[in-house]
Amino acid sequence: MRTLFFAILLSVLCCANTAKAAVELKQMYQARVPVASQAAADRDAALQQALQRTFIRVSGDDTLLSHEKVRFALQNVRNFVQQYGYQQSDEGLLLWVQFDQPQVDRTIQSAGSGIWSSLRPELLFWLVLENERLQRSIIGTADVEPLVEQLREQAKIRGLPVKLPLLDLNDSMSLSVLDLWARFDDRIDFASSRYDADGVVVARIYQSDRAVTEQTWTLDWTLKLADMRWRGEVAADDRAELGAKLIADISKQLSYRYRISSNAEAAGLWRVNIVNLPSVTSVLQAEQQLNSVPSVNRVQLVSYGEHRATFELHIQTEAEQIMRALDMTQQFEPVNQQQRDSFATPVYRWSQP
Repeated sequence: MRTLFFAILLSVLCCANTAKAAVELKQMYQARVPVASQAAADRDAALQQALQRTFIRVSGDDTLLSHEKVRFALQNVRNFVQQYGYQQSDEGLLLWVQFDQPQVDRTIQSAGSGIWSSLRPELLFWLVLENERLQRSIIGTADVEPLVEQLREQAKIRGLPVKLPLLDLNDSMSLSVLDLWARFDDRIDFASSRYDADGVVVARIYQSDRAVTEQTWTLDWTLKLADMRWRGEVAADDRAELGAKLIADISKQLSYRYRISSNAEAAGLWRVNIVNLPSVTSVLQAEQQLNSVPSVNRVQLVSYGEHRATFELHIQTEAEQIMRALDMTQQFEPVNQQQRDSFATPVYRWSQP
């Protein structure tokens, strides 16, 4: 009966359009960090920590922190501060700070890294734990588990939208522990569809093979995002640390693909056609959205007619990186993916925001 139920609903799912656009993060250049007091020394240390987190959130690049220009910026953190203040929370005293976006971006790019757009994929995390007694269980959003707390906290710091399953009756009817452990894609895809996420992470947590690593716990993960696949593995002595390491590993992989770096050698002009623009207002909106893409210096309207516009972009990077950024937006839908491999001007369909 369960198999028949699954088969019927899967057929319905296959006929539905479940595509979803990325989540736009707000306040990318703001940070809140705990601070011991309002004394100058504590404040300066907290400002450095806040700027460090901002560099990581904007770039997704951990190696950035070892670059001399970034180290110099952290030592002169006040030059990056637009405003700051103190807030009281359940966690104690917090320092809130707003950093200067252009200066942060310039530092990241001058250090040889790039800007990860504020449009980030929302990921659903299926976590299955094999404990010391080799018993397996799925970890959901309501479970009290230090690993989940670390996962959520690190995702917030790095700017990665995450979801965990409810593990209610619907989930139990469509997915089992065995399905997750064996990574049966059809059942995982079906169970994940109700959560309307951009991508799905399946992570298995188990005791390490001491012949491979000295650390007690291992977590291996796979990420499915559209037609792309990633996988990785992290280890730690404290199981809770795996949550933070998982987010760091995934953020590293995603940002490497989607962040846009400044490349003087690749600088030049690039044209793009946008269709479904019924008014001058929609043309201006599309132009503004194109202007917001990192490493796009200027956008100029070349022609407009019959709801179709051609824009010329002055870019500081490869055109492929610009197209990857447009793919993550809610407003630009590629009309013909095959044009990426040709010399034709790419065409996107505009969706009203």
